[in-house]
Amino acid sequence: MSDNPILSVRDVRKTYGGVEVLKGVSFDLERGQSKIVIGPSGTGKSTLLRCINLLSPPDSGNVVLDGVTVEERGINQIRAQIGFVFQEFNLFTHLRVLDNVRLAQRNVLGRSKQEATRRAMEELERVGLSDKLEAYPAELSGGQKQRASIARALAMDPKLILFDEPTSALDPELTGEVVQVMKDLANAGMTMLVVSHEMGFARAAADEVIFMEGGVIVEQGPPSTLFTCPEHARTSQFLRMISHEHQEA
Repeated sequence: MSDNPILSVRDVRKTYGGVEVLKGVSFDLERGQSKIVIGPSGTGKSTLLRCINLLSPPDSGNVVLDGVTVEERGINQIRAQIGFVFQEFNLFTHLRVLDNVRLAQRNVLGRSKQEATRRAMEELERVGLSDKLEAYPAELSGGQKQRASIARALAMDPKLILFDEPTSALDPELTGEVVQVMKDLANAGMTMLVVSHEMGFARAAADEVIFMEGGVIVEQGPPSTLFTCPEHARTSQFLRMISHEHQEA
């Protein structure tokens, strides 16, 4: 593991209702690195993301962001420095797209309305939504909603962005537009930790893939290695299952 990663996760454990969901997870995320976490449902992947940004603080272990533990930084600083793109978009339905992207900039970063508007418009253009500034979420497709939530995260100028199954709530035809935005971000050097079943994104844009099961990391490595010659039989079995599901779809 690197001496100076942007994110360092060490022996993180989390229990819900007497069930240990995370059983000592450790890994590093380097600056500019795109890492994807794969694995069966219920194996702790989303819980891991929630522990990292303190939506659900870990029971034990350490999460260190740029050399400082997240607990020391505090909730507001963590929310400003670690972007989070949710499965279900989490846009405010009563606010226009532009206002959704401006709100956290104003409330958390204390930016002026003018500066928040400028950054919001930049990022909405980046994700292809410059024509939807005045639209409400109900007027957007699922793919457009997710791209708006990505723009909201980017406008905060975070040190890294967490993506929690960003395409799982989308119809297949809308998945591609979100995956393309994520590929563009990865290619531009955005630091990203992504929980997803999108193997196409992993192959095209991930620097490293983590396979989790049962609350632990079973295996990790570059996609070229993990997808072609995984070390563990369970990794091979999971990848065959995913490949079969995609072929049936």
